[in-house]
Formats: sequence, C-alpha cells, structure tokens
Amino acid sequence: MTKHFRTIKASIIMGILLVSVFAAFTPTTSAGTLIKMSSYVNIYWAANETQRPVIPRGEMRQLDLTITYAVTRAAILSQLAFLIYQGRQVNIKVEITDTPPWCTANLKAGTVTTSIKPEESELFTTLTLRIDNDAPAFGAGYVKIKASVDKIGMIDPYTQEYSLEFTPAYLPMINAQLPEGNSMKIGPLDTATFPIEVTNMGNARTRIFFEIENIPEDWIAVVTDDITLDEAEGSSGTAYLTIKPPKGFGYHYDEESIRVIMTPARAEDIQNRGESSYVTVIVESRGFSTPGFEAILFIGALLAVALIFKLKRKK
Repeated sequence: MTKHFRTIKASIIMGILLVSVFAAFTPTTSAGTLIKMSSYVNIYWAANETQRPVIPRGEMRQLDLTITYAVTRAAILSQLAFLIYQGRQVNIKVEITDTPPWCTANLKAGTVTTSIKPEESELFTTLTLRIDNDAPAFGAGYVKIKASVDKIGMIDPYTQEYSLEFTPAYLPMINAQLPEGNSMKIGPLDTATFPIEVTNMGNARTRIFFEIENIPEDWIAVVTDDITLDEAEGSSGTAYLTIKPPKGFGYHYDEESIRVIMTPARAEDIQNRGESSYVTVIVESRGFSTPGFEAILFIGALLAVALIFKLKRKK
C-alpha cells in the first residue's frame, strides 16, 4: 500500500515538473490560462435571518453568517497543479466596510480559517446588528462586508465586497405632555379643556388614536379622535380633551379623574400599532348650579298656582 502511494506521489510530482517545463516554453498568457487557479469566497445569511424586521434602539440582533471557500480550476493542468496545495491553510479576512449612519454592526471574528479541499468549505461567524431610533421604518438597511484571501503559491488572491440587506422595523414611540397642567377647578356650569401635546419619537409618520377609558356617571367627556404626526424628528400635534361636570340643581362638590388612552400606529398601515400610553387629568367642580330660564319659569308657574290655590282656600 505504501509502495502504491509512493508511486502516485511520484507521478504527481513528475506531472507538475512537466507542467512547469511546458509552462516555461509557452507564452506567458497561454501558460497562465493553462494553470489558472484562484481563491473564491461567498458570504450570505439565511433568508429567515432577516424576515423579521430589526427593532430600533432596543434590540441587539445576532445574525449567523455563512462563508464558503473554494479554489476555482479552469483547465486540466490546473487540476493537476491543485493537488500539491491540498491541505494548505487558508486565512479569509472579513471586515465591515460600510453601513448606514443609523446602524452599528460588528463581526465576531475578523479572520476565519479553513484548508484547501477538493470540495467547497463552509464556515460560520456571527454579525451583531443594532440600529438607532432614526432608522427609517421599512427602509433599505444594509451591511457591506469585504472578504479577502492572500496569494497562495500559484493560487491567485481574491477580494470581493458583499452587500447584505435587512429591514428596520417601525418604532411606535410617542411622548405626551399636558402643557396647561393635569388638574383644573371649575364651576358646575363651566367646561374644562385640556390640550394634550404629543411628539412623535418614532421613525415613521404616526397616527395617534385617542380614547377615554372611563367616563364617570353624569359627567360628559370628549376627546379628539386622532391626529397624524410627520416622521421628522420632534414633529408634534395637539389633541383636546373637553370635560363637563354634573350640573344638577344645588351645591356641587365633585371631583373626578379621567384617563385618556393614546395608541400610536404607522400612518401607512394602522394595523401596525404600538403599545398604548396614558394621561390622566383631575377636574374639581365647586359651586352652586342654578336652573336655567325655562326651569325658572316652570318653578314660578308652580309657585303662582300654589299661591292662587292658597288664596281660594282662605275665601
């Protein structure tokens, strides 16, 4: 068996010598073509890695990168020359060359190592991805990665840049303020109006839906249905909450808290909603509530009837 192996090895070496002699007497271009070998690298991540959009700010997404390596061999003489390089170590350098300004990306390893084989080698590394608040929702996200392999004997070097794409998710973030405070004292016949100023802190045009969670009995409360805020940073708008306390006849000493629910949604797809937030206001109603003009006439009429009836009884 050992003798047989030595025979094969000697044949390979002899073949290579013949190739070298042939190449020496062949024009440079032709010889280079006959013994043309080059490293080849490909980098990709699985489609399911980025089917779920990347959430801005909060998420640190880790993506599994697949790196394949092979040696291309064009002619028969290349196949023969390739045999002497099998098993040689190959260092594949990988580096991130470009990302959008709102994206931060890092590779777990700057160099991955394999060896030269007849078949394609498959290697793995991890890319960590994080995006900022201003990443455009469902915009074009990308990471450009350069792979390079130095020259290995007769095997030509290789350099190539790859662009891997991902999608930023919608960030439904708002900030609500009550610029005139969250409490008000009014009379039972008055109306309390609270402006609610909302700022879009997300990364897309946002439509905000308003709803009153609880309306106390005998109170009236109405709020703006919805407002739409632009994507521009700091874009804001104002909704209005109007409250009327009970106004039944007599003295009032009423106090109630009313909570407004605010739900952000992407303006272009209102089914894409975020978590709701809340503001709470307190209204104090103090004072007398007197009847209106019609009620006064009615009461006056009753008093007149009673007085007439009383006078008739005295007669």
